[in-house]
Amino acid sequence: MGEAPEQVPDGEREQPPADAERRAEPADGGGTVHLRVRDADTATTSLRLPETGAAEPVAESAAKESQAVDPRLAIRDERVVDGETAPTGGDAPEAAADEVADAPSAPSVQSAPSVDRATVFLKTRPVAAAPERAESVVPVGPVDSVDPVELTKPVPLPEAAPLPKAEPVARPEPVARPEPVAPPVRALASTPPPAPVFAAATAPAAGAAAAAAVAVAEPPVGPPPGPPPAGPAADGAPLLSPGRRAARAAVVWSLVAVLVIGALVAAQLLRPLPDPKIELTAQTSYTFTGSPVALPWPSKGQAAAEVVGLGPLGSSGPADTPVPIASVTKVMNAYLVLQKHPLKRGESGPTIIVDKAAAQESGDSDQSTVKVTEGQQISEYEALEMLMLPSANNIARLLARWTAGDEQTFVQQMNQQAAGLGMAHTTYADAAGYNANTKSTATDQLKIGELAMKDEIFRQIVAEPRATIAGAVISNTNGLLDPKTGVIGVKTGSSTPSGSCLMWAATKEVGGTQQLLLGVTLGQPPTATDNIIKAAQTVSSRIITAGQAAVTGHTLAKQGDVVGYVSDGLGGKVPLVAGKDLTVPGFTGTSATVTLQRSGNLGHSAPAGTQVGTLTAGSGPGQVQVPVVLQRDLAPPSILSRLTRLG
Repeated sequence: MGEAPEQVPDGEREQPPADAERRAEPADGGGTVHLRVRDADTATTSLRLPETGAAEPVAESAAKESQAVDPRLAIRDERVVDGETAPTGGDAPEAAADEVADAPSAPSVQSAPSVDRATVFLKTRPVAAAPERAESVVPVGPVDSVDPVELTKPVPLPEAAPLPKAEPVARPEPVARPEPVAPPVRALASTPPPAPVFAAATAPAAGAAAAAAVAVAEPPVGPPPGPPPAGPAADGAPLLSPGRRAARAAVVWSLVAVLVIGALVAAQLLRPLPDPKIELTAQTSYTFTGSPVALPWPSKGQAAAEVVGLGPLGSSGPADTPVPIASVTKVMNAYLVLQKHPLKRGESGPTIIVDKAAAQESGDSDQSTVKVTEGQQISEYEALEMLMLPSANNIARLLARWTAGDEQTFVQQMNQQAAGLGMAHTTYADAAGYNANTKSTATDQLKIGELAMKDEIFRQIVAEPRATIAGAVISNTNGLLDPKTGVIGVKTGSSTPSGSCLMWAATKEVGGTQQLLLGVTLGQPPTATDNIIKAAQTVSSRIITAGQAAVTGHTLAKQGDVVGYVSDGLGGKVPLVAGKDLTVPGFTGTSATVTLQRSGNLGHSAPAGTQVGTLTAGSGPGQVQVPVVLQRDLAPPSILSRLTRLG
């Protein structure tokens, strides 16, 4: 409200004393209430509220800070005359109504009996949210000289004198009050808030002062703003404190983590183990150093030598000039027969019937032959002995006809084989080498000699010093054959066009292996001491001895030395050791490569000493192999390594 009270004619009203205004404020810091009491013949009780602009902030603050407080104020203004209640006269009700209209949010006002001094009570009613506030009665008005106890009793008033004309009373400016402190938030009761209490104004029917009812502001329904209060939830379930919620979440996540970890552990343990692998840690290659090999090469003719699998020892003479090779041709003959009719050790092979041509040629003194008769039955093995030991030309032609049908076809097959071996300077004109047009070089003949010496039956036959066939003894024309010197073959050849020729083979033991030395000597002239058959043998003997001396060995690993590891694929390793000394053969300028091959199916467990691989040095016929064994027991991977594996 903010208007002055209704004007009353002069003399009818009396200006209230200055201290007649009192302020009644709610205990919780609400708006300011001005009460004016006029003790006259027409008593008027007016309720004044502060200016709207000044009161609204205070009222809003009070409403927001205390939602649980439900203040109910009852103001009574009655006149007691001779102990009975009488209505106020005149226009007092209208004035009161005007005052109430100016304050739409103010509490209800009831008229109270007028006494010599008007008594106004401000009664605060306790609410459920503030039990500590007891009901109190606050005297409002000029009570400086009145006992509070007496104010509660009705007092008869004297005759009212006419009031002088009332001057407008200036309202005091609102006093600035400190910012009210918000009361503590209390739990809302589960029951609905009480309905607002209105004080009913009771007045007589004729001219009585109407009761000015001011409704008490109803507290807002719903939870207060801010964080949710502790206590039971709307559905009756208790709300958990942050600590308990955190503990429950920790338990749930711990169970999830245990399940996940358990699944991972099971998956790791059930995964198939990787296959063990062997690794070589020993020296993988070695090159021989020293002075170059110098062999005693002949001054005439041609010569060439090599260590099979290691490399050539050198050569002499015109290496690209084909020369007649005489009976050295029979090496290709025997090789083709064994290719068409292979034999195994201990076998004699199919039977060959001596034809008429072979029988007739056996009596020719101009060439080397053996005595056979037409229709005689000889084995393949016996025919090969007659071919290679006494170098019988009649048997060479017999084998050609038996193998290919006729000699010319067989010769074609010989040339085809030579071309396939890369013997570019070789031409075969007959099956025995008796024809001077059968020519080749020393280096070309090394190729067919190396290939023929791979056949076990061929090696066995050429190493025989002599043989007995049909009661007749035949001898080998190669006089260098000797187990003591290591010479094991191969074939002599001699003729006037070719001179003295020899294809030879010798061995050298290196590191427990037999290294094969192979050479060819062609076109050697006879000497005063050596005839046309022995001249090439003498020259070749010196080359053989020097070549055997040039071939040496180097030990890369001794027995028991660690040469590698077995890896289980998960970080575990077991050392591998050499089962024997590994000695690499070679000569100056040659190199040997060392490799480790796995042998058999290696499991995840094996005792110490089990062979798991082979260590090989070199290649071909000259390679050296030693077993590789476990140094200690091979055990499966540990559980920890299986759990921590990533791949």
